[in-house]
This record gives sequence, C-alpha cells and structure tokens, in this order.
Amino acid sequence: MLNIDLFIQRLESLMENHQLNAAVFAEKIGVQRSSVSHVLSKRNKPSLEFILKINNQFDEIDLNWLLLETKNLPYSSPTLSSKNKNTLTQLSDQLDASKEIQQSSDENKIKFSNTEIVQLIQVYKDGSFSSFFPKT
Repeated sequence: MLNIDLFIQRLESLMENHQLNAAVFAEKIGVQRSSVSHVLSKRNKPSLEFILKINNQFDEIDLNWLLLETKNLPYSSPTLSSKNKNTLTQLSDQLDASKEIQQSSDENKIKFSNTEIVQLIQVYKDGSFSSFFPKT
C-alpha cells in the first residue's frame, strides 16, 4: 500500500532538488497545477497516470524509491547539504558536457572498442547512482 506521507516527502524532495515550484513541476509533467497542489496537501491521492508522468519525465527516478519505503535514492539525498548541492551542480555540468558531445556530428561520436555507448552510469560510495542515456 502507498505510504502517502512518504510519497509526498519524496515528491517535495524531487521538486526541491530540481528547483521547481508546484506550478512549474505540474507543467513539466503535463498535469494541472491543482493536481500537484491537491496531492501535496493530501486532498487527493496520486493517480497511476500522475505517478507515471513523474517517472517518464525524470529519468533518475526509480519507482521503488518514489512509491515504496526503499532507501535507494536517485541522487545523493532528499535534503541537500551544501556538499550535496555542489555534487548535483557537478553532475549537471557533466550532463551538459555529455549533451554537447552527443550533439556533435556522427563522425565524432564517442566510441569504445568500436561500440557506441548506450548508457553511462555513475555509482557513488553511498550507494546512489545517476544514469545518462545518450539519444541516438
């Protein structure tokens, strides 16, 4: 069964880590702002469609983390210390650099043993990780 308090806590964490307010978050996942507000205020429980839209929009989100009481975080911590904010900033910079590489011409694609990279995963000491899937 869904622990609504945990879901709301993790939803707020996701919004905070991406620096999104309810209105921008709602626009990003493609729902009305009132839907997000109603879920955050516990007026309504999240629908399956609402949950799937979050999952589809945020690649780093694991449904087990979002819905269940697992501790596998999609990023360093739900509440960010200044050290963790710096880590997220560095990850963001790395993703931006990866996107720039990806946008280069086909002749300049990164190759390893003549095989195209399909996924990059960074694993951290605390057990968290981030994934990047280059678009082909």
